[in-house]
Amino acid sequence: MRPVHPFSAWLLTPLVVVVDFWSKRLVLANADLLRQKVDVIGDVVRFVYVRNPGAAMGLLPVGRFVLIGVSVLVSCALIFAYLRSDPRRTACRAAMAAIVGGALGNLIDRVFYDGLVVDFIDIGIGAHRFYTFNVADIAVTLGGTMLFICLLRDGSR
Repeated sequence: MRPVHPFSAWLLTPLVVVVDFWSKRLVLANADLLRQKVDVIGDVVRFVYVRNPGAAMGLLPVGRFVLIGVSVLVSCALIFAYLRSDPRRTACRAAMAAIVGGALGNLIDRVFYDGLVVDFIDIGIGAHRFYTFNVADIAVTLGGTMLFICLLRDGSR
């Protein structure tokens, strides 16, 4: 069995931050075009420029500083949990790293864009649409799901 480097899963954090930052800058550079909906895969996947003042799905519009504080606290807690976790638990560590990357990606927007997060991925069919989201939201959602599964597996042992 080969040894696992204790910080290898942590590389997801900067990867998510960079991809999220780059994609949002592309959206901002093309904001006028994306104010109109741009079909990517027919009507199912579209790009559209949206500024989100709340948390996920525009929920909890509690204010910029509350959301900044929550992002910082969650990121610190997950970094602490990551550092204390077993290096062989790569999936759980990757989940935590993805969540932190997503939290930091949206935190950058909240700090530098008056609390508004750039969202641009719109999925649905016709009038039945999911909320508009971004790369950071994908990382938080997938990381959270993966971490939940890890915790369920731990509880069943």
